[in-house]
Amino acid sequence: MNYFIIIFFFFCTITTAQSTTFAYITNQISDTVSVIDTSSNQLITNLDVGHRPAGVAASSDGKRVYISNPESQEISVIDTDNNSLIKNIKVGDAPVGIVVSPDGKTLYIADWYLNIISVMDTKTMKIKSKISVGKSPSGIAISATGKHLYVANRDDNNLMIIDTKTENIEMIIPVQIAPFGVTTAAAINKIFVANVRSGSVSMIDLDDINNVVHIKTGKFPYAIAYDEVKNRIYVTNQHDGTVSVISLTEEKVIKSIKVGDYPEGIALHPSGDSVYVANWFDGTVNIIDTNSLEITGEIKTQDGCRAFGNFFSTH
Repeated sequence: MNYFIIIFFFFCTITTAQSTTFAYITNQISDTVSVIDTSSNQLITNLDVGHRPAGVAASSDGKRVYISNPESQEISVIDTDNNSLIKNIKVGDAPVGIVVSPDGKTLYIADWYLNIISVMDTKTMKIKSKISVGKSPSGIAISATGKHLYVANRDDNNLMIIDTKTENIEMIIPVQIAPFGVTTAAAINKIFVANVRSGSVSMIDLDDINNVVHIKTGKFPYAIAYDEVKNRIYVTNQHDGTVSVISLTEEKVIKSIKVGDYPEGIALHPSGDSVYVANWFDGTVNIIDTNSLEITGEIKTQDGCRAFGNFFSTH
């Protein structure tokens, strides 16, 4: 009996060890997605997708990655098993922000020009409904339960909370000027919104909606990564070429890290040990150590790195 138990645990260990986390980085100028093996931080391939790819969303099961292509009005679907393009799907006028539901069954797509959220069934790859929102919806996020959708309407200066079952707008919360990136923090029941033209992040307490705190960042904050363990957020500042590290305990910037030119997409690696930053004008990805808060690596991708969204996929 002990022999079989040992073999079982050995098999589980091997199976777990075989899982690798990959970063899928959209390159808007090159019309490609760069795939990076984060165990070695090596670029393994560049995939052709639609025209001017921007947003990215990885499914939680690691099987699919979805890419928004605003200028070709398409969603590209990538099979992560062999890093191949499954299909380009026509949708709307300018899909930008995208997010997958926790169960992987639904893709939500923010359309910049039509002021709607398109709701796509990921099995049939067809749009099943549309939700009217505010002007120029950009960043989009979903709760850990999949019950609520959070949409930043850049030209209305607000965040909408949508019930995903009824597709009704439950609440509209004013933030500051030109909200773009949106990130959820389930552990503390908060939402963070990057206000591009205000140079701030709005921290919204979902237990007390009237409690909205605005924290100053660098110039033109774009996207946000949440670090539950260290109780921090990391914010890309386009015009500064920096990442602001904000302590949520102190509600202020504790360090500004110089990265590449015009940083946009940012995400915390599943290990929690590093943050990856896509630099649009440089065509590079910087790696920041979350302990030392120093840059430990740089990966050359292709032109126009954006990686706006959840670009890590483990499989």
